[in-house]
Amino acid sequence: MAHDENFEDSSGFLSVALGLIVLVSMSALPGTIGWVQYFNG
Repeated sequence: MAHDENFEDSSGFLSVALGLIVLVSMSALPGTIGWVQYFNG
């Protein structure tokens, strides 16, 4: 992943936001799979 020198991310918000998105996605994934299997079953 290339680092853009022109992009100012002083607060590190982008990294935190991406981390939260990944965390939520991973924690929601088992439930989502359960729902898909339930509706397809």
